[in-house]
Amino acid sequence: MARPDTMRQPYPYAEDERYPEDNYQSGGFNYQSNFTDEEGAYFQDAAASKKSNMDAWMEQEVSFLPGVKRKTVAMFFMRLPAFIPWIFIMRGWLSLNQDGSLTNTEAEVLGTGGEFCFLIAISITPAITLTGQRWFAPLRRWYGIFFALIGISDGTTAAITTDFAGGPMGRLAGHSFLLSGLLIMLVAVPLLLTANTPMQRVMGRYWKRLQKFTYLIWAMIALHLLLLDGFKPFFGDQGDGVPVFHSRFYQFIVISLPLVLLRLSPVKRWVTETRAAGKAWLVWTTFAPLLALYFLGIAYIINEEILTGTFVMTMHIQND
Repeated sequence: MARPDTMRQPYPYAEDERYPEDNYQSGGFNYQSNFTDEEGAYFQDAAASKKSNMDAWMEQEVSFLPGVKRKTVAMFFMRLPAFIPWIFIMRGWLSLNQDGSLTNTEAEVLGTGGEFCFLIAISITPAITLTGQRWFAPLRRWYGIFFALIGISDGTTAAITTDFAGGPMGRLAGHSFLLSGLLIMLVAVPLLLTANTPMQRVMGRYWKRLQKFTYLIWAMIALHLLLLDGFKPFFGDQGDGVPVFHSRFYQFIVISLPLVLLRLSPVKRWVTETRAAGKAWLVWTTFAPLLALYFLGIAYIINEEILTGTFVMTMHIQND
């Protein structure tokens, strides 16, 4: 069954699994768009007859919480990291930037936190492709929304507290890397405002087209990081002796590689066919090197967020 073009037709999948870039149904992609009718029917029937064991397990109730599904509990904890950048920066906000606590750190804390949320959001669809599971699909929208919210709070804080010349506009667009960050937020705002079911109904098929601007944001973040750091790593002569991994641009690229690859139709087709043939081990073995780079890049981003955020929370602020 193909995905409907307008909101007048019912969705063929659960409400919390809707997403513009998700052409998946239960087997991992849109059968009708990738196969002949005969092939599509075969794989769709196979997927329908064998639901993911993990998906089925997550739909069961928690033994000590009657009426509450395991999926609900798991999703609660998996959503919490989105709040961490705000928790880290809260002391600087509450102190009203006393001793420049925001001037020196807000871009690292909120910028890195927003980048992390965006990367998690765009990682969900490839994860569905690799695993064949869908129980975590709602994280896509959750982290996409928090990417925009954290970005807005980053821009607002920067316009007030940073020390670039030119007033608020100079602090937001006075340099090329600042301007690129501002443009990212301007594109993200309409996506944020329409990331809800009522707007889906109002906009119909145009909602999906608007949400595809996510890919533009993806490219603009890469440009922003390149303009920010260039090709040279930051703090390259310190720490673990592997300076290349201290470049935000390189981190973003190595994380993006498997995410782009797993969005290509031939790759999605091969992954799903291979899993259906009972050779999931071959899929994981093939993607293991790229996944290793992905998790290494994510680890460096998390490390930077924790170190900078901890500094903001523990720095000594003088009282007048």
